Amino acid sequence: MSRRDEILSQVTTVPSLPAVVCHLQEFLNDPEVNFDKLSRVIECDPGLTANVLQLANSAYFGWQGNIGTVRDAIARLGTKRIFQMVLCMSVAPMVRKPIRGYDLEADGLWRHSIAVAICAEKIGARKRLANQPHAFTVGLLHDLGKVLLGTFIDVDDQPIKELVAMDNLTFNEAEKMVLGVDHAEVGAHLLEKWRLPAEVVAATRAHHDTRHGDPRYQDLIDLIHVSDMICLDCGWGLGSDGLQYRLDEEAASRLNLRSGDADEAAAQVMIGLEELLQVFSPLTKGAHDGVQHPAR
Repeated sequence: MSRRDEILSQVTTVPSLPAVVCHLQEFLNDPEVNFDKLSRVIECDPGLTANVLQLANSAYFGWQGNIGTVRDAIARLGTKRIFQMVLCMSVAPMVRKPIRGYDLEADGLWRHSIAVAICAEKIGARKRLANQPHAFTVGLLHDLGKVLLGTFIDVDDQPIKELVAMDNLTFNEAEKMVLGVDHAEVGAHLLEKWRLPAEVVAATRAHHDTRHGDPRYQDLIDLIHVSDMICLDCGWGLGSDGLQYRLDEEAASRLNLRSGDADEAAAQVMIGLEELLQVFSPLTKGAHDGVQHPAR
């Protein structure tokens, strides 16, 4: 078995998403979803209920107070946004830990993931991209492969760092040379296992290699790549690999991205990031903790 196959086979040992996320995903495909039934699924978890209400009253979404029930929160935010937020809460315990191999401190990757999610959503809306509704979800999940390689699989990162230093490679290029796979593909493999939408999987897989992604989702791939680079340049979630990537100018060109677009998106991240981090800050314990690390 090749090193690549060995690594990807270990992804199957990562636990599935919590049942509540799977239930909500089923509701997303129902155009006539019953809000009362959806509310009852969320209300089974008091912690999740509290967070959904807090989000519904959050200034980040342009609202101020007045929401006191989960049903009203769903009506205000919409089912897709509710799913994104519950998914966010579910992966938080997995991401909000130090990441070995990337020298990311606790909350470093979490901060970066939320920043990219906000950035991608804002640019996607500004550019009116077809796949923009998935922007926040992919931004949140695009670097999950780092968690798997650095924690669950615990690869030896020293040869990767040496290649980056000696051969002027990007970090993901060095990962592929040493491991036969990079963190983007590993993350996409997990998202496939979790049965997330094809758009989310494709954009995660190609966010460092935009020229070889699924052309059906090129706008989303380009969007996540550019948003990732903007947030790294701003210093949101820098690890040892943070400055070892290159912006694909063709991706920026396909998006018709101007310097003002990037500056405005970065400003909006600055406004929303701390608020969303504060909203999600209690999510280290509770019934919706979701994916847990295996016993070591």
